[in-house]
Amino acid sequence: MSVTASPARERQLFSKLKWPAAMISLLWLSMIAPPITLAALLSGASFYSFWSISLWVLPAMFLLLLAVFRTRSRSFRWWVFQYLGVSAVCFTAAACGVILSLFLSNAVAGYWAVFLAILFCGWAFYSAHRIHTVTLNISNPKIQENLRLVQISDVHIGSRKPVFLEKVIEQVRLQSPDLLLITGDLVDENVSMADLAPLASMSCPVLYCSGNHERYINYAQVLEDIAAHGVQVLSDQSVEILGLRVIGVEDRQQRHEATAALDQLNTFVSSTDTGASIDDTNALPFTVLLYHQPDIWDDAKRHGIELMLSGHTHKGQIWPFGLLVRTRYAHVAGHFQASLNHLFVSQGTGTWGPLMRFGTRCEMTVIELQSV
Repeated sequence: MSVTASPARERQLFSKLKWPAAMISLLWLSMIAPPITLAALLSGASFYSFWSISLWVLPAMFLLLLAVFRTRSRSFRWWVFQYLGVSAVCFTAAACGVILSLFLSNAVAGYWAVFLAILFCGWAFYSAHRIHTVTLNISNPKIQENLRLVQISDVHIGSRKPVFLEKVIEQVRLQSPDLLLITGDLVDENVSMADLAPLASMSCPVLYCSGNHERYINYAQVLEDIAAHGVQVLSDQSVEILGLRVIGVEDRQQRHEATAALDQLNTFVSSTDTGASIDDTNALPFTVLLYHQPDIWDDAKRHGIELMLSGHTHKGQIWPFGLLVRTRYAHVAGHFQASLNHLFVSQGTGTWGPLMRFGTRCEMTVIELQSV
């Protein structure tokens, strides 16, 4: 008598195994395969013999990552993250080396791959320290007067030194914004009050919503410290300011929890939901939603929210691993529009983990709201 698993049980088993399998594959591809491949090229040995050795290294790397997230040693964690970044960037160089080995000797291909690895790592380090300015122009009849908003996101003080926040705020001030909006992950470790001092130098109002990394540390204390520097923390709250309505939703682990929080807030709904006339909806304030993750835009549109600002994804931070982010989020980076509804997903102003960006960039967003 044969026993076969039902399709439902097979799907359930696949659902349980796909993420562990994906994480193990990512660990091997980002931390082990690149240096092993470069070593194989330079030595002239078979790829397969080196890759088989790498399978024995995999458990050690897994234990190393566990130690990183459990240790209190910042220096140990910093060095491991930098290795992770270098190895991940070297993935592209190693792939180029393998392709070159089809036409050149392994040794020559290996030298070219090492040269590319050094070049790519240098560029990645440079990219992590340069902040680009992205400008977004939005016109809407609800806007009462022209305003300039600036969004920063994923600054990650902790992974980045406090002096980086000084640099960010200095560049923000050069834009002379009417309002500064921070969409989470301002910090990722417990920081001192002095580390957040640059926030107090802003002459315009500053509004903030939390990100996932604030949840991993002393959440209440971090929010209190941020608020102590003149920042208005929006934790499932809304505020009317400069003729706008700004809503801030705390970061949630599950999307449905964020949707429920947004539904509980007294947000305005669109005319498609209520049958209200265009004149009625135009009388309502232009609404901005701050939520760290970009996965509730459909809910924002349902509530008639004209502009949603998010971050979180970093666009993957190091290519090509950002392609995996697209399996989790439909909107990974940039500007998206549906009628009068807008979503902007920042690639992040800072970096998390390795001080590197490859194929992505650090950015702040300048949003020009224009009355029509």
